[in-house]
Amino acid sequence: MPRTPAFRPQPDSAIRAARRTAAAVLAFGLVAWWGGAAAHTPDLPAPALVQPPLLSPAGALAPGTVTRQGAAPATAAPSSAPVPAQRVLLRGDAATPALTAYWFVPREGATPRALPVVVALHGCGGLLSPHDPMGTVAADYGADASALLQQRYREYAQWLTARGYAVLMPDSFSARGKPHGICTEPIDNRGIDDRTRRADALAALRWLGSQPGVDPARIVLLGWSNGAQAVLATVDASRPWPAGTPQVERAVAFYPGCKRAVRQHDYRLRTPMLLMIGGADDWTPATRCAMLQSAVLARQPNARFRLEIFPGAHHGFDGTSELHVRHDVPAAGNGGVVRKARAVTVGGDAVARAAALAQLDSWLASPDP
Repeated sequence: MPRTPAFRPQPDSAIRAARRTAAAVLAFGLVAWWGGAAAHTPDLPAPALVQPPLLSPAGALAPGTVTRQGAAPATAAPSSAPVPAQRVLLRGDAATPALTAYWFVPREGATPRALPVVVALHGCGGLLSPHDPMGTVAADYGADASALLQQRYREYAQWLTARGYAVLMPDSFSARGKPHGICTEPIDNRGIDDRTRRADALAALRWLGSQPGVDPARIVLLGWSNGAQAVLATVDASRPWPAGTPQVERAVAFYPGCKRAVRQHDYRLRTPMLLMIGGADDWTPATRCAMLQSAVLARQPNARFRLEIFPGAHHGFDGTSELHVRHDVPAAGNGGVVRKARAVTVGGDAVARAAALAQLDSWLASPDP
Protein backbone atom coordinates (compact mmCIF):
# COMPACT_ATOMS: atom_id res chain seq x y z
CA MET A 1 0.00 0.00 0.00
CA PRO A 2 1.23 3.53 -0.70
CA ARG A 3 2.59 5.24 2.33
CA THR A 4 0.83 8.34 3.61
CA PRO A 5 3.23 11.28 3.58
CA ALA A 6 4.24 12.28 7.03
CA PHE A 7 3.06 15.67 8.31
CA ARG A 8 5.88 18.16 8.58
CA PRO A 9 5.36 21.28 10.71
CA GLN A 10 5.78 24.45 8.69
CA PRO A 11 8.02 27.32 9.83
CA ASP A 12 6.23 30.33 11.35
CA SER A 13 7.20 32.50 8.38
CA ALA A 14 5.50 30.13 5.95
CA ILE A 15 2.34 30.05 8.05
CA ARG A 16 2.18 33.82 8.20
CA ALA A 17 2.65 34.03 4.41
CA ALA A 18 -0.14 31.52 3.83
CA ARG A 19 -2.46 33.47 6.09
CA ARG A 20 -1.72 36.71 4.19
CA THR A 21 -2.41 34.96 0.87
CA ALA A 22 -5.72 33.56 2.12
CA ALA A 23 -6.79 36.96 3.43
CA ALA A 24 -5.97 38.59 0.13
CA VAL A 25 -7.93 35.99 -1.84
CA LEU A 26 -10.93 36.38 0.49
CA ALA A 27 -10.85 40.16 0.19
CA PHE A 28 -10.61 39.99 -3.60
CA GLY A 29 -13.53 37.59 -3.72
CA LEU A 30 -15.68 39.83 -1.55
CA VAL A 31 -14.91 42.86 -3.73
CA ALA A 32 -15.70 40.94 -6.90
CA TRP A 33 -18.93 39.60 -5.42
CA TRP A 34 -19.99 43.05 -4.20
CA GLY A 35 -19.24 44.64 -7.57
CA GLY A 36 -21.23 41.97 -9.39
CA ALA A 37 -24.14 42.29 -6.99
CA ALA A 38 -24.19 46.03 -7.35
CA ALA A 39 -24.14 45.81 -11.12
CA HIS A 40 -27.19 43.55 -11.12
CA THR A 41 -29.25 45.13 -8.36
CA PRO A 42 -32.36 46.48 -10.14
CA ASP A 43 -33.51 49.00 -7.54
CA LEU A 44 -30.34 51.04 -7.11
CA PRO A 45 -30.90 54.75 -7.71
CA ALA A 46 -29.91 55.93 -11.19
CA PRO A 47 -26.93 58.30 -11.43
CA ALA A 48 -27.95 61.95 -11.42
CA LEU A 49 -27.67 63.95 -14.60
CA VAL A 50 -25.74 66.58 -12.69
CA GLN A 51 -22.91 64.18 -11.87
CA PRO A 52 -19.37 65.40 -12.68
CA PRO A 53 -18.53 65.38 -16.40
CA LEU A 54 -17.43 62.05 -17.81
CA LEU A 55 -15.39 63.84 -20.44
CA SER A 56 -14.27 67.39 -20.96
CA PRO A 57 -15.94 68.44 -24.21
CA ALA A 58 -13.43 69.84 -26.64
CA GLY A 59 -14.73 73.11 -27.97
CA ALA A 60 -17.60 73.21 -25.47
CA LEU A 61 -17.24 75.93 -22.92
CA ALA A 62 -16.30 74.97 -19.40
CA PRO A 63 -18.77 75.92 -16.67
CA GLY A 64 -18.56 79.57 -15.70
CA THR A 65 -16.43 80.76 -18.63
CA VAL A 66 -19.09 82.61 -20.60
CA THR A 67 -20.11 86.24 -20.22
CA ARG A 68 -23.54 87.18 -21.58
CA GLN A 69 -23.65 89.82 -24.27
CA GLY A 70 -23.29 93.27 -22.75
CA ALA A 71 -22.69 92.05 -19.20
CA ALA A 72 -19.60 92.74 -17.16
CA PRO A 73 -17.33 89.80 -16.33
CA ALA A 74 -18.35 88.08 -13.14
CA THR A 75 -16.93 85.44 -10.89
CA ALA A 76 -18.26 82.00 -11.75
CA ALA A 77 -20.85 80.60 -9.41
CA PRO A 78 -20.33 77.12 -7.97
CA SER A 79 -21.15 74.46 -10.55
CA SER A 80 -23.65 72.89 -8.15
CA ALA A 81 -25.87 75.99 -8.24
CA PRO A 82 -28.82 75.39 -10.60
CA VAL A 83 -28.99 77.60 -13.67
CA PRO A 84 -32.33 79.49 -13.77
CA ALA A 85 -34.65 79.41 -16.77
CA GLN A 86 -36.19 82.43 -18.44
CA ARG A 87 -39.50 82.15 -20.28
CA VAL A 88 -39.30 83.55 -23.81
CA LEU A 89 -41.77 83.79 -26.69
CA LEU A 90 -41.15 82.15 -30.07
CA ARG A 91 -43.03 83.84 -32.89
CA GLY A 92 -44.65 81.44 -35.32
CA ASP A 93 -45.86 81.84 -38.86
CA ALA A 94 -49.45 81.96 -40.11
CA ALA A 95 -49.94 78.27 -39.33
CA THR A 96 -47.94 78.17 -36.09
CA PRO A 97 -49.01 79.86 -32.85
CA ALA A 98 -46.56 81.75 -30.68
CA LEU A 99 -44.92 79.29 -28.31
CA THR A 100 -43.47 79.63 -24.85
CA ALA A 101 -39.92 78.34 -24.53
CA TYR A 102 -37.52 78.04 -21.62
CA TRP A 103 -34.07 79.54 -22.03
CA PHE A 104 -31.10 78.45 -19.91
CA VAL A 105 -27.74 80.26 -20.13
CA PRO A 106 -24.55 79.00 -18.44
CA ARG A 107 -23.21 80.92 -15.46
CA GLU A 108 -21.25 84.03 -16.34
CA GLY A 109 -17.48 83.90 -16.41
CA ALA A 110 -14.57 86.11 -17.26
CA THR A 111 -14.19 85.18 -20.93
CA PRO A 112 -16.91 86.40 -23.34
CA ARG A 113 -17.54 83.86 -26.09
CA ALA A 114 -20.35 82.99 -28.45
CA LEU A 115 -22.42 80.23 -26.89
CA PRO A 116 -23.11 76.85 -28.45
CA VAL A 117 -26.77 75.94 -28.03
CA VAL A 118 -28.88 72.80 -27.62
CA VAL A 119 -32.50 73.02 -28.78
CA ALA A 120 -34.24 70.30 -26.77
CA LEU A 121 -37.62 68.89 -27.87
CA HIS A 122 -39.83 67.22 -25.24
CA GLY A 123 -41.67 63.93 -25.60
CA CYS A 124 -45.37 63.17 -26.00
CA GLY A 125 -46.00 63.78 -22.29
CA GLY A 126 -45.25 67.49 -22.69
CA LEU A 127 -42.64 69.74 -21.15
CA LEU A 128 -44.40 71.01 -18.02
CA SER A 129 -44.75 69.28 -14.70
CA PRO A 130 -48.20 67.70 -14.27
CA HIS A 131 -48.45 69.49 -10.92
CA ASP A 132 -48.82 72.82 -12.75
CA PRO A 133 -49.39 72.04 -16.44
CA MET A 134 -50.49 75.56 -17.41
CA GLY A 135 -47.74 77.34 -15.50
CA THR A 136 -50.36 79.16 -13.43
CA VAL A 137 -48.05 79.66 -10.48
CA ALA A 138 -45.11 80.91 -12.51
CA ALA A 139 -45.08 84.17 -10.59
CA ASP A 140 -44.25 82.27 -7.41
CA TYR A 141 -40.90 81.22 -8.90
CA GLY A 142 -39.69 84.75 -9.56
CA ALA A 143 -37.07 84.97 -12.28
CA ASP A 144 -36.55 81.18 -12.43
CA ALA A 145 -39.18 79.30 -14.42
CA SER A 146 -37.37 75.95 -14.43
CA ALA A 147 -39.51 74.66 -11.55
CA LEU A 148 -42.41 74.47 -14.00
CA LEU A 149 -40.67 71.77 -16.03
CA GLN A 150 -40.62 68.02 -15.59
CA GLN A 151 -37.62 66.67 -13.69
CA ARG A 152 -36.02 65.03 -16.74
CA TYR A 153 -35.84 68.32 -18.62
CA ARG A 154 -34.62 70.33 -15.64
CA GLU A 155 -31.83 67.83 -15.06
CA TYR A 156 -30.76 67.75 -18.70
CA ALA A 157 -30.70 71.56 -18.80
CA GLN A 158 -28.35 71.61 -15.81
CA TRP A 159 -26.19 68.82 -17.29
CA LEU A 160 -25.82 70.70 -20.57
CA THR A 161 -25.25 74.15 -19.11
CA ALA A 162 -22.55 72.68 -16.88
CA ARG A 163 -20.78 71.79 -20.13
CA GLY A 164 -21.07 75.32 -21.46
CA TYR A 165 -24.17 74.99 -23.65
CA ALA A 166 -27.11 77.33 -23.60
CA VAL A 167 -30.38 75.36 -23.79
CA LEU A 168 -33.69 76.30 -25.41
CA MET A 169 -36.74 74.14 -24.68
CA PRO A 170 -39.85 75.04 -26.68
CA ASP A 171 -43.24 73.93 -25.36
CA SER A 172 -45.18 72.56 -28.35
CA PHE A 173 -48.33 71.54 -26.46
CA SER A 174 -49.52 74.22 -24.03
CA ALA A 175 -50.23 76.86 -26.71
CA ARG A 176 -52.35 74.26 -28.52
CA GLY A 177 -54.42 73.43 -25.44
CA LYS A 178 -52.76 70.09 -24.65
CA PRO A 179 -50.47 70.73 -21.66
CA HIS A 180 -50.94 67.16 -20.43
CA GLY A 181 -49.48 65.78 -23.67
CA ILE A 182 -50.69 63.54 -26.46
CA CYS A 183 -49.37 60.10 -25.48
CA THR A 184 -52.86 58.61 -25.20
CA GLU A 185 -54.03 59.93 -28.58
CA PRO A 186 -53.90 57.58 -31.58
CA ILE A 187 -50.80 58.41 -33.59
CA ASP A 188 -52.60 58.64 -36.93
CA ASN A 189 -55.25 60.98 -35.49
CA ARG A 190 -53.02 63.45 -33.68
CA GLY A 191 -53.44 67.11 -34.56
CA ILE A 192 -49.86 67.72 -33.43
CA ASP A 193 -47.75 65.63 -35.79
CA ASP A 194 -44.19 65.57 -37.12
CA ARG A 195 -44.85 68.50 -39.46
CA THR A 196 -46.20 70.58 -36.58
CA ARG A 197 -43.24 69.85 -34.38
CA ARG A 198 -40.77 70.46 -37.21
CA ALA A 199 -42.32 73.93 -37.63
CA ASP A 200 -41.82 74.51 -33.90
CA ALA A 201 -38.17 73.45 -34.13
CA LEU A 202 -37.62 75.83 -37.04
CA ALA A 203 -39.24 78.66 -35.04
CA ALA A 204 -36.80 77.93 -32.21
CA LEU A 205 -33.87 78.05 -34.64
CA ARG A 206 -35.05 81.38 -36.06
CA TRP A 207 -35.30 82.80 -32.54
CA LEU A 208 -31.74 81.72 -31.84
CA GLY A 209 -30.60 83.39 -35.04
CA SER A 210 -31.71 86.74 -33.64
CA GLN A 211 -30.02 86.35 -30.26
CA PRO A 212 -26.70 88.11 -29.55
CA GLY A 213 -24.02 85.97 -27.98
CA VAL A 214 -25.16 82.75 -29.70
CA ASP A 215 -22.90 80.84 -32.08
CA PRO A 216 -25.19 79.98 -35.03
CA ALA A 217 -22.66 77.49 -36.36
CA ARG A 218 -22.87 75.33 -33.22
CA ILE A 219 -26.52 74.44 -32.77
CA VAL A 220 -27.43 70.94 -31.60
CA LEU A 221 -30.98 69.61 -32.03
CA LEU A 222 -31.90 67.02 -29.39
CA GLY A 223 -35.17 65.26 -28.64
CA TRP A 224 -36.81 62.45 -26.69
CA SER A 225 -39.41 60.02 -28.09
CA ASN A 226 -42.02 62.17 -29.87
CA GLY A 227 -39.53 65.02 -29.78
CA ALA A 228 -36.90 62.71 -31.26
CA GLN A 229 -39.29 62.00 -34.14
CA ALA A 230 -39.42 65.77 -34.62
CA VAL A 231 -35.61 65.74 -34.75
CA LEU A 232 -35.73 63.15 -37.54
CA ALA A 233 -38.28 65.26 -39.42
CA THR A 234 -36.34 68.50 -38.95
CA VAL A 235 -33.04 67.17 -40.30
CA ASP A 236 -34.67 65.34 -43.22
CA ALA A 237 -32.71 66.57 -46.26
CA SER A 238 -35.57 65.71 -48.63
CA ARG A 239 -37.56 68.64 -47.16
CA PRO A 240 -36.73 72.24 -48.11
CA TRP A 241 -34.86 74.34 -45.56
CA PRO A 242 -36.38 77.80 -44.97
CA ALA A 243 -34.20 80.73 -45.99
CA GLY A 244 -32.72 82.67 -43.10
CA THR A 245 -33.01 79.77 -40.65
CA PRO A 246 -29.76 78.71 -38.93
CA GLN A 247 -28.60 75.21 -39.78
CA VAL A 248 -28.36 72.36 -37.26
CA GLU A 249 -24.75 71.34 -36.78
CA ARG A 250 -25.54 67.91 -35.27
CA ALA A 251 -28.58 66.03 -33.99
CA VAL A 252 -29.36 63.64 -31.13
CA ALA A 253 -32.47 61.43 -30.95
CA PHE A 254 -33.40 59.42 -27.86
CA TYR A 255 -35.69 56.47 -28.69
CA PRO A 256 -37.70 57.96 -31.58
CA GLY A 257 -40.38 56.15 -33.49
CA CYS A 258 -38.58 55.42 -36.77
CA LYS A 259 -41.50 53.85 -38.64
CA ARG A 260 -42.50 56.89 -40.70
CA ALA A 261 -38.93 57.74 -41.68
CA VAL A 262 -38.33 54.13 -42.73
CA ARG A 263 -41.41 54.23 -44.97
CA GLN A 264 -40.21 57.47 -46.56
CA HIS A 265 -38.11 56.18 -49.44
CA ASP A 266 -36.25 59.45 -50.00
CA TYR A 267 -35.35 60.13 -46.37
CA ARG A 268 -31.83 61.54 -46.03
CA LEU A 269 -29.84 63.31 -43.35
CA ARG A 270 -28.67 66.90 -43.67
CA THR A 271 -26.58 66.72 -40.47
CA PRO A 272 -24.70 64.10 -38.39
CA MET A 273 -27.05 62.01 -36.23
CA LEU A 274 -26.62 60.15 -32.94
CA LEU A 275 -29.62 57.90 -32.25
CA MET A 276 -29.83 56.05 -28.91
CA ILE A 277 -32.51 53.50 -28.11
CA GLY A 278 -33.13 50.52 -25.84
CA GLY A 279 -32.89 47.01 -27.22
CA ALA A 280 -36.02 46.01 -25.26
CA ASP A 281 -38.07 49.07 -26.26
CA ASP A 282 -41.59 47.82 -27.06
CA TRP A 283 -43.04 51.30 -27.67
CA THR A 284 -40.62 52.47 -30.38
CA PRO A 285 -38.75 49.31 -31.43
CA ALA A 286 -35.03 49.53 -32.08
CA THR A 287 -35.30 47.27 -35.14
CA ARG A 288 -37.02 50.03 -37.12
CA CYS A 289 -34.26 52.50 -36.28
CA ALA A 290 -31.67 49.95 -37.39
CA MET A 291 -33.60 49.65 -40.67
CA LEU A 292 -33.58 53.44 -40.98
CA GLN A 293 -29.83 53.59 -40.48
CA SER A 294 -29.29 50.93 -43.16
CA ALA A 295 -31.59 52.74 -45.59
CA VAL A 296 -29.91 56.11 -45.04
CA LEU A 297 -26.42 54.69 -45.45
CA ALA A 298 -27.50 52.94 -48.65
CA ARG A 299 -28.63 56.31 -50.06
CA GLN A 300 -25.84 58.33 -48.42
CA PRO A 301 -22.74 56.16 -47.99
CA ASN A 302 -20.87 59.07 -46.38
CA ALA A 303 -23.63 60.04 -43.97
CA ARG A 304 -22.64 60.15 -40.31
CA PHE A 305 -25.43 58.16 -38.67
CA ARG A 306 -24.41 56.63 -35.36
CA LEU A 307 -26.83 54.16 -33.79
CA GLU A 308 -26.40 53.00 -30.19
CA ILE A 309 -28.68 50.20 -28.97
CA PHE A 310 -28.54 49.42 -25.24
CA PRO A 311 -29.40 45.75 -24.60
CA GLY A 312 -32.26 45.15 -22.16
CA ALA A 313 -33.15 48.85 -21.86
CA HIS A 314 -36.72 50.05 -22.33
CA HIS A 315 -38.38 53.28 -23.46
CA GLY A 316 -37.25 56.20 -21.31
CA PHE A 317 -34.13 54.35 -20.14
CA ASP A 318 -32.27 57.63 -19.49
CA GLY A 319 -34.80 58.67 -16.84
CA THR A 320 -34.96 57.78 -13.16
CA SER A 321 -38.52 56.46 -12.86
CA GLU A 322 -39.15 52.88 -11.79
CA LEU A 323 -39.75 50.39 -14.59
CA HIS A 324 -43.50 50.10 -15.09
CA VAL A 325 -46.08 49.07 -17.68
CA ARG A 326 -48.38 51.61 -19.34
CA HIS A 327 -51.75 50.40 -20.59
CA ASP A 328 -52.96 53.66 -22.13
CA VAL A 329 -50.99 53.77 -25.39
CA PRO A 330 -53.32 53.32 -28.39
CA ALA A 331 -52.34 50.95 -31.17
CA ALA A 332 -53.29 51.81 -34.74
CA GLY A 333 -54.45 49.13 -37.12
CA ASN A 334 -54.42 49.05 -40.90
CA GLY A 335 -55.93 52.12 -42.52
CA GLY A 336 -55.66 54.11 -39.31
CA VAL A 337 -58.31 52.03 -37.55
CA VAL A 338 -57.63 52.31 -33.83
CA ARG A 339 -57.35 49.08 -31.90
CA LYS A 340 -57.54 48.83 -28.14
CA ALA A 341 -54.66 50.22 -26.09
CA ARG A 342 -51.53 48.12 -25.88
CA ALA A 343 -49.15 47.62 -22.97
CA VAL A 344 -45.67 49.16 -23.20
CA THR A 345 -42.84 49.11 -20.67
CA VAL A 346 -41.29 52.41 -19.61
CA GLY A 347 -38.64 53.32 -17.08
CA GLY A 348 -35.06 54.10 -16.26
CA ASP A 349 -32.04 51.83 -16.54
CA ALA A 350 -29.05 52.98 -14.48
CA VAL A 351 -26.44 51.21 -16.60
CA ALA A 352 -27.88 52.31 -19.96
CA ARG A 353 -28.39 55.83 -18.60
CA ALA A 354 -24.75 56.20 -17.62
CA ALA A 355 -23.60 54.75 -20.95
CA ALA A 356 -25.90 57.08 -22.90
CA LEU A 357 -24.63 60.13 -21.04
CA ALA A 358 -21.07 59.08 -21.84
CA GLN A 359 -22.01 58.71 -25.51
CA LEU A 360 -23.73 62.09 -25.52
CA ASP A 361 -20.78 63.75 -23.85
CA SER A 362 -18.41 62.23 -26.41
CA TRP A 363 -20.69 63.20 -29.32
CA LEU A 364 -20.88 66.81 -28.19
CA ALA A 365 -17.14 66.93 -27.59
CA SER A 366 -16.11 65.54 -30.95
CA PRO A 367 -15.08 68.20 -33.47
CA ASP A 368 -16.10 65.85 -36.28
CA PRO A 369 -18.88 63.47 -35.13
